[in-house]
Amino acid sequence: MRALAGIAIGGSLLAVTIAFTASGGCLRQTEFHCSNNADCGASGTCEPQGYCSFFDSSCAGSQQRFADSAGPFANACVGGNTGSDGGPDDGPDLDAPDGTPPGCPPDYMALPGVNNGHVYRVAANSQNWSGQHNSCVASAPGHAYLAIPDDAAELMALSTAINVPVFWVGIIDAQTEGTFLNSKGMPQLFLPWVTGAPDDAGPGEDCVSATSATQTINDERCNTQYRAVCECEP
Repeated sequence: MRALAGIAIGGSLLAVTIAFTASGGCLRQTEFHCSNNADCGASGTCEPQGYCSFFDSSCAGSQQRFADSAGPFANACVGGNTGSDGGPDDGPDLDAPDGTPPGCPPDYMALPGVNNGHVYRVAANSQNWSGQHNSCVASAPGHAYLAIPDDAAELMALSTAINVPVFWVGIIDAQTEGTFLNSKGMPQLFLPWVTGAPDDAGPGEDCVSATSATQTINDERCNTQYRAVCECEP
């Protein structure tokens, strides 16, 4: 049996999933969502995915590992496809048709003009930014995430695949205003902003959408409802 509790900290709501054992009344925290670094204690970092990470020198590149309460990211190195032992992802590979990388569900497909070895799936419904990202991750933990346009060709392919005027992409600056990270927790280099953006109007526009007609991106409030594309890599 599970109960979901909401805890208000600093004006934001953190969701904490509590698991109750059948006997003894013992309870165990299994998932914790952060909104800023302070929520993770003196030595922790709140990653853009909304989970805490901590320093681990065995994680190449980021040297940060997600906490064991980080839901689908638990104990994985930040920005890498690693398992709980710091090595290659030790989750089960899915049987996939020819052309689909191991670990990616069979309904993910390559996009014309994109030659990065990744596959993609268009989300059926509109959700806020976190909802879309979490749905993507849940489809193939350790492999899938909200799609990140790394160049003009990939952004065009995403726009063509989803065929809607505006859609979410995997870019966010919720952790540090003005520092845009992608949904893998790494600095985003390709940022084709629409004129005047980012402006953090409101303020509070921490998530990024793409506009198909102009092939540009814009910062928006994260609770706006848009469709999205999921991206999966081996």
